[in-house]
Amino acid sequence: MRKFLTVMTLLAIVVMIPCAMAKDKPAAKDEGFTLWGKQIAGSGHAKNAKLEGDTLVLAAPAKIISVKADCDAYSIWSAVTPENRQAKVVLSGGKGRKDIVGQTLQAGSYRVIPGLDDKKNTAMVTITLK
Repeated sequence: MRKFLTVMTLLAIVVMIPCAMAKDKPAAKDEGFTLWGKQIAGSGHAKNAKLEGDTLVLAAPAKIISVKADCDAYSIWSAVTPENRQAKVVLSGGKGRKDIVGQTLQAGSYRVIPGLDDKKNTAMVTITLK
């Protein structure tokens, strides 16, 4: 039993110390944020499209530095949170629209939703902010 506890203690030290050190490491100055979204066309009468993606939470304003999209249009939405009870479009971009690179998103929670056209079953957009 003593040998088991010694092994478990050593294991905890080996695992926990690097984890604790990693938390204390300051973020790199050139580190950015990524916001991505994907839409997959549905089928049937209601169409039931499927949305995937992340919710980006910004503690401070961040500038959009690049957009990679395989769709004609996309929109950044404010995410519903306890503080923000209603989602709304914050910025829209894509072909034939104003370029959103260089725009700034204020502190808050955001999602991006790519638009589908008649020719595509899936669409994806990735936005990098700094």
